[in-house]
Amino acid sequence: MSKPLDIKNDNLWKLMWTMSLPGIIATIVISLNTFIDSLYIGYFIGADALAGISLVIPLTILITAVMVMIASGSASVLSRAIGSDNKVIQQKVLSNLFTMSVIASALLMPIGFLFSDELLSLMGGKGKVLRYGSDFYKIWSFGIFFTIFGLSANGLIRAEGKIKQAMRFSIISVVLNIVLAPILIHYANFGIKGAALASIIAMTVYAFLTLRYFLSGKASFETGKIRFKIDTEMLKNVFTIGLSAFFIQGTNFIRQVFIFKTVAHYGTDWDLAFFSTVFRIFTFSVMPVFGLLQVLQPVVGINYGAGNYERCVKAVGVFRTGGILFLLLIWIPLTLFPSSIVSIMLPDQVLSAQEIEYFRTILFIIPFFPIGTSGIIFFQAIGKGKKSSFISIGRELILFIPLILILPFYYGTSGIYYSIVIENFLYLTILFLLTSYEFKKLRVNALAVG
Repeated sequence: MSKPLDIKNDNLWKLMWTMSLPGIIATIVISLNTFIDSLYIGYFIGADALAGISLVIPLTILITAVMVMIASGSASVLSRAIGSDNKVIQQKVLSNLFTMSVIASALLMPIGFLFSDELLSLMGGKGKVLRYGSDFYKIWSFGIFFTIFGLSANGLIRAEGKIKQAMRFSIISVVLNIVLAPILIHYANFGIKGAALASIIAMTVYAFLTLRYFLSGKASFETGKIRFKIDTEMLKNVFTIGLSAFFIQGTNFIRQVFIFKTVAHYGTDWDLAFFSTVFRIFTFSVMPVFGLLQVLQPVVGINYGAGNYERCVKAVGVFRTGGILFLLLIWIPLTLFPSSIVSIMLPDQVLSAQEIEYFRTILFIIPFFPIGTSGIIFFQAIGKGKKSSFISIGRELILFIPLILILPFYYGTSGIYYSIVIENFLYLTILFLLTSYEFKKLRVNALAVG
């Protein structure tokens, strides 16, 4: 039997690679799940159904934002409670999370199945596209509780450092959805509703497995009895941390709207198709590093709660370096073979020299991505949610929106690519300086404790 990992004392490089590998695998599997779902719908139903599902995506961002707020806030509270050995808080976290999930679902579910037509019309849906999107969203809305509770509770498993256990539940859910979707869509003849049903069943199983894990006493912390009860002080703490994650999701939606509308305004249909392809490749390329960096949250949170401040600073440095090295392995082949990579999604298209330059320009951001992500995770882990919220909102208002409005006006389509790169590097620089300042404060605290 292998010795359990000691987050407070084990070598940080060992912790990173041992704990992050399951998260990286789970992140890749989940990304593939979304891609395969789209293939099923497009193949078995058609382009109109695929367009209808696309309209639903912005609406699901709200659900995701609420879930991430509950999950990240609760995970931060739990990690610090484990680090400080605060049994009282540990016993309240799961009940608090369950109650928040019920309340949030009760508010969001009726909106989905009562106003889906109106919401999708506002998104531009018409005719068959609107009907497909509405049919999917109405059914999918009935499973909102299982999505919010399952994913949030699974975040607690990650917060206690059991990334491999959390990964198992994620993979089971994804595989179940991949198996059920074609059966319900095509063979059971449920069409687009079958895709929604497959998603609900998969998330119900996911939530059940996660709940059973806690009820069976396998958690490393004392969960206490699950009750429908809100602890107001903990709720405030969860919201303080979680709102930053909520704003990141919300601002990400606004960012995408601005970018794609700007591409459509200044470019042609081909420019939009090419940019969408580059954007998808970029997103898929950086997704695995989230699996690596999610381990940073419990490592920093638990050590911060235990007063190991110097170790918190070292942990961020190790995870940043590991993330950069990991992404370099992805970035190098993308940079060397841009035409071959793009042809996977856009076959039979010959890229111009300008388009290859655009591709490499956007992807130049990839190796530096862990600097920003690790900084936000660090602030959330040590309980400074307000600061990470301010950073997220300020990034969009002060950096992104002015650049995306000004540069394309003068440089056309090229300005869109330049504005994204410039904004990202300004953001990374600011975040690097802010975290460095926080590190100095933690080192002073470490000397005082020592």
